[in-house]
Amino acid sequence: MKLESIKVEKFKRIDAIELPIADLNILVGSNGSGKSSILQALHLASCLMRQVDRIRAESTAMVSINDLDYLPSDQYWKLGHGADWGNKGNSPSSKVEFRFLDDAAGVVPPNIVTAKLVMRSARNAGISVQGELPESVRPLFRGQDVFFSGFIPGISGIPNVEHKNSKRVVLKACSFGDSNVYLRNALNLLPAADIVKIEEWLEPLLGAIKLKIVFDESKDFDIHAHAELNGRWTPLELLGTGFLQLIQIFCYILLFKPKILLIDEPDIHLHPTIQEKLASSLLEIARAQEIKIVMSTHSPFIVRGAPVDANVVWLADGEIKSDDRSVVELALGWGAFGKQVIIVSEDAKNELLKKLIRQWPEIERSVTVLPGRGYKHLLTKAEAVELRESLGGKFKVLVHRDRDSLTDDEAAQLVDSYAAEGIALWLTDQSDIESEFCNPSFLSSLTGETLATCEGWVNHIIANNTVPISDQFAKQRVAANQELHGAGGGPTNADVWAALQHRPLKGAKGKFVMGQLKNRVPGNVYSEASVEGHSDFPELAPSLKNAIELLIAQ
Repeated sequence: MKLESIKVEKFKRIDAIELPIADLNILVGSNGSGKSSILQALHLASCLMRQVDRIRAESTAMVSINDLDYLPSDQYWKLGHGADWGNKGNSPSSKVEFRFLDDAAGVVPPNIVTAKLVMRSARNAGISVQGELPESVRPLFRGQDVFFSGFIPGISGIPNVEHKNSKRVVLKACSFGDSNVYLRNALNLLPAADIVKIEEWLEPLLGAIKLKIVFDESKDFDIHAHAELNGRWTPLELLGTGFLQLIQIFCYILLFKPKILLIDEPDIHLHPTIQEKLASSLLEIARAQEIKIVMSTHSPFIVRGAPVDANVVWLADGEIKSDDRSVVELALGWGAFGKQVIIVSEDAKNELLKKLIRQWPEIERSVTVLPGRGYKHLLTKAEAVELRESLGGKFKVLVHRDRDSLTDDEAAQLVDSYAAEGIALWLTDQSDIESEFCNPSFLSSLTGETLATCEGWVNHIIANNTVPISDQFAKQRVAANQELHGAGGGPTNADVWAALQHRPLKGAKGKFVMGQLKNRVPGNVYSEASVEGHSDFPELAPSLKNAIELLIAQ
């Protein structure tokens, strides 16, 4: 009997989702995307199927909250999607299905067998269930020491001392996800051969390691556990959390012998090099133990290191956004999960661009910024289209370019040329992003000086640096004419310069003025650090806000 797919309906972040199940399955997505909701739904349903007295489609049975081996929240009625669980037959509920392929020899075509469970509140403190558990799959879910699923929510260290507990207490605690408190107990339940197996699984990831678990029934109260690394024995509590995380995962596989192992973000405490190896190791173990593994992650290293036949799924808002491995790797590597707009900057350093975006928290949550390599390597229209298509059309692309000494007509020409390819181009309102932070209103809010004083600083810099400012302008016009007026016919430098005098910096580059302000403003009050750290200032760059909002609204 082979698990083929799972389906979850109306559980936490999930409205309805169906996932094919391979030997190794990797769920990626931003916080709140539904990754943990899927793992919790599967484990809760599995525990209920094992613990409830009976499972029938036409009648309900109840499991008391005190008896449950797993519960994601004490307020269990809040587990519904969009509505609290009710306690009547037609009230809100959650549903989980496990679909199996009966691949017994001689069965052609193979039979599809589905185990179903509907969960809602019981009238007393418990969960009411009904569903279907066909006889052919019943042994997978029910029986002495039978655990269809094992759930690992993560580990944050272990206590210095751990008393010996009964097997029932240890299994229930581990099922609840409390194995950090009971890890020594869990290891103590394993036979010596299984401890050796854990050591073998750890070696490709961490190097040679030996484990020693000691408890003498006749004299000990506590379980003593040590690990040998590089010839030295170390108490288990002194190991790094990453070591403990891997020991926990491998211990669960052998302790529960689950049909499906659910691992929530195993990358948190692991070095990137180990993260990259983990997926391959888990897939090898899954096949050797004949289990399925489903894990959630934020790590590009885990996805990058996953074998080609691993099932990688990107979740967003409780739905499958993409199961295209290449799209997932690109989005994960660029921090684009949970975002709607990718801004590709002209500049390699983007602190000031990000500062502008932070003015609008709702917008910031929808945007990720990719650094550029300067004006000469600005993302072309074709490259922007290729980027959008390589990500499966899941994101809007906004290209940032400094206006420099372009005229309004030239700027409009560039914007239209990108728009013709479905790409948004945002040109700064003035010469560059730095110009925004030379604005007298910003300077006044930063320094506490009057607006007139701040205007005086800027005007003094412009008036006393005419030569370098005009030289820079001339170089920019050469580049603009080569790009936009190769056959001639462009405006004269004199006409462009005259038009720029209506701008606040009168044709000067913000980068240049910003550098001069560091010396002009008294008391070293104006610096890169003070500008980046200042938060209470009048709104800057409203055209950037408008450009992003238009993209989000599309």
